[in-house]
Amino acid sequence: MMTSKSYSQISVHSRAVAGFTLVELMIALVLGLLVVAGVGSVFLANQNAYRSNVALGEVQEGARTSFEFLAREIRAAGANPCGTANVDSVLNATGDPMLDNNTPIQGWDDATTVAGLPSSGAGQPVAAGAIRLASARNTGLAIDSMDGPQASVKLQNKTTAIDKGDVLMLCDVDKATMFQVTNFNSKETLVHNKGNSEKPGNQTKCLNHPVPQVPAGGSCNTFSPTSYLALPTNYIWYIGANDAGGRSLFRFGRGQSTTSAAAEMVRGVWGMTVRYHEQGGNAFVTAANVGNWENVDAVRFALTVQSGGTQPGAAAGTDNQPLQRVFTSTVALRNRLNVN
Repeated sequence: MMTSKSYSQISVHSRAVAGFTLVELMIALVLGLLVVAGVGSVFLANQNAYRSNVALGEVQEGARTSFEFLAREIRAAGANPCGTANVDSVLNATGDPMLDNNTPIQGWDDATTVAGLPSSGAGQPVAAGAIRLASARNTGLAIDSMDGPQASVKLQNKTTAIDKGDVLMLCDVDKATMFQVTNFNSKETLVHNKGNSEKPGNQTKCLNHPVPQVPAGGSCNTFSPTSYLALPTNYIWYIGANDAGGRSLFRFGRGQSTTSAAAEMVRGVWGMTVRYHEQGGNAFVTAANVGNWENVDAVRFALTVQSGGTQPGAAAGTDNQPLQRVFTSTVALRNRLNVN
């Protein structure tokens, strides 16, 4: 006998998947946007702070480097390691003020009026102050002997720091004479013959003081055995256009070479004003109002330095514009300080 069993049917109803309402989606979207905006503002603030710090650091570095260059040159103006102001030259006159004029200091209120500076391209001056500074530096080269009748000086040690055509200064405690090397033999013997085998050439082979021609039957005087060589320098410092469309601190003039050239020293320096103090005066005056350049004993200069000089577009202030600051310093000429 078969027993039938009845089974209850279990009905399974699938529950519809619940979703977000439109209001919930809008609220989530707004919250997400707020979070993104907050993160974005923090990112932008940090980026601006970083760029401002870079700009400020660049401006300070440019000012520090410029002041170091200028202060060193101003302090040394008129100095020479010979310890004497009795300086003469046997060089032939050329009309080049950077070679013929060795007045320790001279200035201009507008560099565009200075003759000889580049007239175009990198190094072309802008309307800002300019200052010329001349001095001499010790080369560390002492002489071994100097043959009076001959146009030659033998060094104590050989060197490769000197070449034919260089302009040097031979000096002792009593005198100093500028001359041009017409030959350099065996890296130890300087020849300074008369003539123009080198430009501008020497008026005479004698390095006497003052500079005379050798009298008939006479000979050149010699310098003392303790004499040594110095390097005369003569440079104009000014603000000029650079090759990146900005401005820089430039130096124009000569060291050992007889040819003057412009060299970019510090990028990002946009302006310079220079004022001068004369001995006995009570104020700093413009170059046009200096009575006697031989009496100038101190210089006050202000530099305008702008960011973006080394990394254009990477360094800016909080307004996303280049940061610009003015720095001022006063420097005394060591050789003209009144010690009384």
